[in-house]
Amino acid sequence: MEQNGYWTLRHWRSISVRRSRLTARLFLLSILLFPSSTRAQEAPLECTPGINFAKLLDNVTIGYVDAKVRLGTLYAVCLPVPTTPSDSPYPYNPDDGEKLTTLIKRADGTVLTTYVWYAEHISGLWELSRYKVLGGDTAVKSLTAGDYLLEFTIAGKPFSRLPFTVTELPSDDPYQPPGTRYFLEGAWNSYANLFYQRNDPQSSFRFTVWLQDKQGKESKRSVPYTATIVRTGDGTVVAQDEGTLRLEPRWLKADLLFHPANGDKNAYTKAEEVLREDGGYSVRLSLDGKPYGTYPFTVKDHTIQMQGHQRREGTDPVDAITDYISGGRYRSWWITKTP
Repeated sequence: MEQNGYWTLRHWRSISVRRSRLTARLFLLSILLFPSSTRAQEAPLECTPGINFAKLLDNVTIGYVDAKVRLGTLYAVCLPVPTTPSDSPYPYNPDDGEKLTTLIKRADGTVLTTYVWYAEHISGLWELSRYKVLGGDTAVKSLTAGDYLLEFTIAGKPFSRLPFTVTELPSDDPYQPPGTRYFLEGAWNSYANLFYQRNDPQSSFRFTVWLQDKQGKESKRSVPYTATIVRTGDGTVVAQDEGTLRLEPRWLKADLLFHPANGDKNAYTKAEEVLREDGGYSVRLSLDGKPYGTYPFTVKDHTIQMQGHQRREGTDPVDAITDYISGGRYRSWWITKTP
């Protein structure tokens, strides 16, 4: 809880400790999500307000039993400095100044729940660490099957949104009371990510996908998977990977690294092995022996081409995918699963 009134020395020391901890967390985040290097692309990406897309997929969840949306820590970029100053160390906060909010809306625009964030600017990123709910925690609505929108606003003006669908299954756990189980559908189903550190072709080529085991009882099970990178023009398998993944009845992120096709299983495929030849490619993923999805992408001029809402041209800014790595010097590529 935030305290009002006079600042004490102990309070300032508490802020200093908190800042140090946030800095440490940011450093770890920079290693995992925002790697940096002295090597940069020719021009930085335009800085447009948005919410880091990968963190949205990681930290927007729904209660399996109570159907309430829960938001974890999110990261934003390029937010404007509030024009109304705040007395809090958080430039955006629920108690004074301009408000940074997340709205859950029905498809018809009806607002169901409003989350008002504490957000702090740290080394170029805005950390949305926690929030208050307008009307109190009991005001968080349980959702039912249907289409919804997660909308981020500053001073009432939307700058980013994530459409999603809630689906239901009847509980089939004989050791739990009868009821309904709830699931999120949307970008998790269709998007995957390609990345290589510092955009250096000598770095390992990574594929990231979000997976869930949609069933009516709580479980954790391991399933075998295979993933291949295929050059679509001639069907050549460029790289492959296999192993075991853990699935749960909620979305979990899986990071896969590839190995040379018919080569050393202890070696990792470098990005240059994919970028060497222009043309169409696809990542083909199978789970438990069954095809799960095909994710096509194109290499042109030895560079992966952006697609979908990651392309700013023709995309409404509130729908654009934010992928802001190392101050815009680097990028990853969001690719979509074929229907």
